[in-house]
Amino acid sequence: MAAIETTYSTQELTGLLGISQQAITKRAKREGWQALPRAGRGGGKLWVVSSMPAEIRDRLASALLRQPAAITEESAACASIGSNICASIGTAGNGPALSDRERAIVTARLAFCRELDRIAPLVGKKAAVAHLVTSSRMGELSPVLTDQLAVAFARRRGDSLTTRTLYRWYADYLAGGEAALAPKRTAAKAPAWASEFLFHYQKPQHPTVALAHAELCRAMRQRGELPPSVHACRRLLAKMSQPEREAGRATGNALLKLRPYQRRDTSELWPTDVYTADGTTFDAEVLHPDHGQPFKPEITAILDVATRRCVGISVALSESALTVLDALRMACCYGGVPALFYSDGGPGYVNRLLLDDRTGMMTRLGITPTNAIPGRPQGKGLMERAVKTLWVRAAQGLTSYTGALMDGDAAHRNFKLSRAALKAGKRSVLPSWEEFKRHILARVEEYNTTPHRGLPRYRDAQGRLRHYSPEEYWRTFTARGFTPVRVPQGMEAELFMPGARRVTRNGWLQFYSGRYYAPELAEFHGEAVEVRYDIWDAGRVWCWTLDGRPICEATLEGNSRPYFEQSRVEAAREKRARAQVKRLDAKLQRVAPGATIVLPESKDNGPETATTVSCADSTAPALAPAAAVETITASAVATQEATDKDSNLLRGRTAKENAVAIRKPAETGNGYRITDVTPTPEPVPVRPLFACTHERYRWLMHHPDARTDADSAWLRDYRRGEEYADLKDLYAAEGIA
Repeated sequence: MAAIETTYSTQELTGLLGISQQAITKRAKREGWQALPRAGRGGGKLWVVSSMPAEIRDRLASALLRQPAAITEESAACASIGSNICASIGTAGNGPALSDRERAIVTARLAFCRELDRIAPLVGKKAAVAHLVTSSRMGELSPVLTDQLAVAFARRRGDSLTTRTLYRWYADYLAGGEAALAPKRTAAKAPAWASEFLFHYQKPQHPTVALAHAELCRAMRQRGELPPSVHACRRLLAKMSQPEREAGRATGNALLKLRPYQRRDTSELWPTDVYTADGTTFDAEVLHPDHGQPFKPEITAILDVATRRCVGISVALSESALTVLDALRMACCYGGVPALFYSDGGPGYVNRLLLDDRTGMMTRLGITPTNAIPGRPQGKGLMERAVKTLWVRAAQGLTSYTGALMDGDAAHRNFKLSRAALKAGKRSVLPSWEEFKRHILARVEEYNTTPHRGLPRYRDAQGRLRHYSPEEYWRTFTARGFTPVRVPQGMEAELFMPGARRVTRNGWLQFYSGRYYAPELAEFHGEAVEVRYDIWDAGRVWCWTLDGRPICEATLEGNSRPYFEQSRVEAAREKRARAQVKRLDAKLQRVAPGATIVLPESKDNGPETATTVSCADSTAPALAPAAAVETITASAVATQEATDKDSNLLRGRTAKENAVAIRKPAETGNGYRITDVTPTPEPVPVRPLFACTHERYRWLMHHPDARTDADSAWLRDYRRGEEYADLKDLYAAEGIA
């Protein structure tokens, strides 16, 4: 710390007081200033300040205030404030609770305290304070002190320096050092209306400040209170932290994003220790493999946590347990059987197909399933990020991309072009199913060979420091002796067949909608067995004991035979039909004696004996009219009456007489034989059971006479639905749009 100067040479006094050296020498002699010999070259005298009169000391103090002391090499790293007593930069007010503004205030006040220390030996403390106050009011302070003055008041507006303020600062400095110069903090007190305003503002509907303020004003005016301004509400929110401000507006996972979290370290894991999986809907349209209409497929991906390598994928029409099983099959065959399988609690992962304690795939492969906490996707952040990296980028590579990043006008244009091409039967801009699968596989290969920021760094062959790619990092473990647990050779299909437990009865077992039989199952009557099946072949299943021993292969309806031989059944049907015709003939003779009923051609009745039958009876569906014989109906008789006026049978008769005459057999002039011509109604088509809505629509459009009022109402609603809009082009091609 530099010493306080107590003597000045004649030359120094000339610069400070603004008078000549001769005048200083004469006045010193006249007033009796004390002098000390000046050491060094040239000699001379040093005038002692304490021997000078008060007038000279005051002028000297004022001059020193206008001219700050020079910074020496010793204080080059100090905060220069025009004082010989300096502190290192940052030491003033460096408490952990002080802000940058508060530290600046402490430094500014410290500058004035140290300036008092510098001036006080010359004129005394009281006079030094007066000089600082006067110089401040007259604007004669040094530029450094002038800049610090506005900061020292700790107010947004400037203020004038007073004697009381300087004494207070100096007393705090002497009592507590630099830290005591920090501005006093007052406890923030929330206004009375704050809690009520937050009640209206902190809602999950995310009301604006103006809307919450309007609700507050309405409630306070009803109580006769004066509400605050909307600006006061905004200032209140500005003083709150973001997690405190968003509480209530954001809940659950959205609020967790604003809170601290723990990072999960994967550096101790080896490949196949943990697999993680997740599924998502692909953000691009492709052509459906069945009906060729646009749709968005479901993709399930499995990643190795240690290396971030994508080891398994599955592409399906929708998410299901079988989709996850297919992805797990690829992961186990391609990467190895994992020790842990980490996923969410969705139905594709939590089901008996995977988790059953005896037949589940996890138990069969020795995998320990682990599920994430529901509603906490941060726990699966590694997989969530991989899904975005893999599939969003893959979808953006297609013209049919429909994600949030797609331009709205371009997406609408692509939609119109694709639908127009499908309607015209041309090549659509949408990728086919096979093209989509090739695109997905190429994206997975690109991901596995691209440097990953979550993996360690190394120097490549060019000497550049970069991250490992998943494939490269996997190979580093292989070089260290890692060997994955492989699926046994030849058991890939057997191990990954889904299974379920069923109880056998007399060699039979009921599995879904079919019954399967094998003679080997007779020994397991009443016992539960494990049934493994191929999801693409429903004609057979494979039976295993619960302890894992194969039993047999059971076939669908493997021990079934007709209830009776088909020839015997047909003979019984014919006998029943003849009995029905005989009963009908007895009724007909009572109504129209002499009328005949002729059965259709059969092996017993040749063409010569075959005539027509036109009757409304339950036998009509079983008795088809003979193709070689014509039937005379009432309309045919009317036509014959108009064209054959020479007919002996119809000449001179009225329409009523003709209607009676045609009830009995007679021969016309043209050789027609007239029988009972009671109109035969068209057979009503049998209404089937519909498996889906588009089957019902097709049947109703092909059988308009079979529609009911309920069917007509259903058709109107169906034509306004989304399924009809998607299949309209297909219906148009079939002529039923």
